[in-house]
This record gives sequence, C-alpha cells and structure tokens, in this order.
Amino acid sequence: MGLLTGKYLAPDGGPPSARLNKYKGRYAEAESRYGPKPNVHAAVAAYAELACQCGLTPTAMALRFVLSHPLVASAVIGASDLQQLQELLAAAATGPLVDEQLLADIDRIHQHYPNPTP
Repeated sequence: MGLLTGKYLAPDGGPPSARLNKYKGRYAEAESRYGPKPNVHAAVAAYAELACQCGLTPTAMALRFVLSHPLVASAVIGASDLQQLQELLAAAATGPLVDEQLLADIDRIHQHYPNPTP
C-alpha cells in the first residue's frame, strides 16, 4: 500500500496512481485496516519527519529498519513501478542500516503511537 512512504498524507489523499487510490472501493481489506484509524496518519507523519531529519526517504528508513534486525534474512518489497524498485534497491545497498540513535527515535515514535494498525 505504501503507507510509510507518506504519500497518502497529502490533503488530496496522494497520487491517483497509488494503490489505495487506484483501486479505491476494491481494496476493502486495506481500506478498512488503514483508513479509519486517526493515529495511522499521525504515526506515518512522525516516521516521515524522522526520516527527513536523517536525510532518508520514509521508504529507505523503513526498509533499512527491517533489514537491520538480526533475525531478518530478507525483506519482501512491493514496488509497483521501476522508480520505486530503484529507490528500494538503493536503500538496501547503501550506508549503515539503522544506527542506535535512529533506532531509539523509531522506538520513541512507536511508544507514542503503538500499534497504529490492527
């Protein structure tokens, strides 16, 4: 769905090509999971702001977070176009995954917005 990209935070609900917009009304499971809970948007906005402060895209931060966990051997990504795939591959291939400070900041946001989705 791409919620962690921050694209759905726009006042117009994000680009028409985004999955939740492109398939509106036909994606009931996702719409019911992410749509009605107000803390979803607040949590995504906080993670997006943190990523920006670190010089990362929200997508890069999310992928690096997942790949930095010692028990994770791989990540399943959901790119729907070449640009998204290139961003994800670049994020996985460059720099340190997540340092201790960034992890602490992510944990702080998670404590403030625990479990924003079911």
